[in-house]
Amino acid sequence: MTKGLTDAEALLKRYEQEPIHVRHVAKLAGQLFASLHSWHQRDDTAANHLHLAALLHDIGWSQSPDGSGHHKQSARIILAHTWQELPPADVSLIAQIARYHRKSLPCEKHKAYHALDAGPQQLVCELGGILRVADALDRTHTQRVQTVTATVKPNVIELSIRSLGPWIEERRMVLKKCDLLEIASQRKVRFVD
Repeated sequence: MTKGLTDAEALLKRYEQEPIHVRHVAKLAGQLFASLHSWHQRDDTAANHLHLAALLHDIGWSQSPDGSGHHKQSARIILAHTWQELPPADVSLIAQIARYHRKSLPCEKHKAYHALDAGPQQLVCELGGILRVADALDRTHTQRVQTVTATVKPNVIELSIRSLGPWIEERRMVLKKCDLLEIASQRKVRFVD
């Protein structure tokens, strides 16, 4: 069982308005994490952090009905929760991964990110980059993209998609939101048809 899942499920029950979407994003993020392993070489603990961040990335909508700043609200709610199974350092990582699922990338003025050491900062960028792409793959919240696999090459990450029908908006959004993954991996992201 995923460590911290009981707490995450409690937060989902309380705050999440579209559980089908976030569970699908978590599934896609897991597929990306697994197929990108030759690049990131992270363990099950990192996979767990990504899974929890994916489940909780949109809970901030409950505090920001128009969506503006919901990524920051998601991080705030994650940090404010009293977690039973996870230490504060893990909770901070999960909050930052969820926070970077949209909008700006980590920068000088983001104090919570800069409070992390260099290793955890790199982990946030890697897993946040994966989450951004997974979220983009369900941009329309219709679960059109069923599976994603990634092939890591020296200068590129190739994404292969299996979908139910057209996924034009998802493709457009991935190309917009692949920035953090490209920076973290030092590779371009592209689709293979």
